[in-house]
Amino acid sequence: MEKLLLSYKENLNRAKLMLDGASERDQSLLNGMIRDLKYSIEWMETGREPGSKRGVERLAAYQRERPLDPLLMQRFFRSQGETYVWDKAENESVISSAEKEVIEDALSVLTGKEKEVYLMSRGHCLSYSQIANYLCISSSSVQTMIERAEKKIIKRKNDSLFCLS
Repeated sequence: MEKLLLSYKENLNRAKLMLDGASERDQSLLNGMIRDLKYSIEWMETGREPGSKRGVERLAAYQRERPLDPLLMQRFFRSQGETYVWDKAENESVISSAEKEVIEDALSVLTGKEKEVYLMSRGHCLSYSQIANYLCISSSSVQTMIERAEKKIIKRKNDSLFCLS
């Protein structure tokens, strides 16, 4: 990484030297290169995106963590029968009965609509706008339902004997 950083700094110095005798069109191009090199160098030196006030390590827990493992959720949904006409994924049977029981217990606290929206989002990886189009509701309603569902799942996971894993 240090070699790469050194190479970027050398190229930055070369670009600055070339800027003096360049035509107006070339100066514009070189200024863009200089800006990009400075951005990359800062990112490599600090380890975080330049200009952001907080790194990803400082995000709140609810922004970093998901109540259930997303890959496990996708395998769970693929092991279910076909529920939607548009769902062409093949059924899989790679989920254990214990994992299935934990997920079913966590999802048992959701209302029918919340469960449907949550399954579409987390299991089938649809965007909020796609879900809103399928269900004829607004994207903000989808977001609210998913946030509410995640809160319920987290609460259930903390309180349930099945979800101790």
